[in-house]
Amino acid sequence: MGKYFGTDGFRGKANDNLTAMHAFEVGRFLGWYYSRTEKAKIVVGKDTRRSSYMLEYAISAGIAASGADVHLQAAVQAGWPLWYYPPDGILHL
Repeated sequence: MGKYFGTDGFRGKANDNLTAMHAFEVGRFLGWYYSRTEKAKIVVGKDTRRSSYMLEYAISAGIAASGADVHLQAAVQAGWPLWYYPPDGILHL
């Protein structure tokens, strides 16, 4: 996991070792993982880098493809890219 994820989210060079397909696959896994017991609601945010838009849409597509609900958040300060709200409504980071 340390190869692609740091303390603040995805790590890698956009369109090099961190592609839209990789983000889609991560989103599909997250949607499946958090929806194992009940349909999950996952909020995806981004920072202001240009590559964030590509990765946001790709990970969101993966989450939606897995059957979870996905909600997009406006650009935020780096370090807050992914939040998860389970069916009980309690925030998990």
